[in-house]
Amino acid sequence: MAEAASVQASPADEMITVFKSEDDFPALAPYPPFAEADVLAGNPNEHLGKVLYRDPSRRFSIGIWECPPGKFIDRATGTELSHVLQGSATLSHEGTGEAKRIEAGDHFYCVYGETIIWEVHETFKKVYVVYEHDWNDERFY
Repeated sequence: MAEAASVQASPADEMITVFKSEDDFPALAPYPPFAEADVLAGNPNEHLGKVLYRDPSRRFSIGIWECPPGKFIDRATGTELSHVLQGSATLSHEGTGEAKRIEAGDHFYCVYGETIIWEVHETFKKVYVVYEHDWNDERFY
């Protein structure tokens, strides 16, 4: 059995972290690009993010993600619950065609294994918690 990774605390090794304003958020960094075939419009590969915490099993994480306008395919590697901080997007289920518009203040979740088409209308920022069903050591977020 592989040894569990150490607990990753939030910035400055705080055990309780409070974000009250945009100024409190940690700096975001570039995220790995989407596969070329998954980018449908715009440049979502300019997305940014920061993993704030990942548990020792590397299955549960908390983070912040931001994406400029664009359209892309996302294959859910885990079950995710998010709160939209800014912007708007339409999420469409590839299999059923169901579409939902989400915007600042909304909460939403996506289920593991589903393929979602994201159409980001204006720069979109969310905080998320995700349980990774299939962990890939090459994926850092």
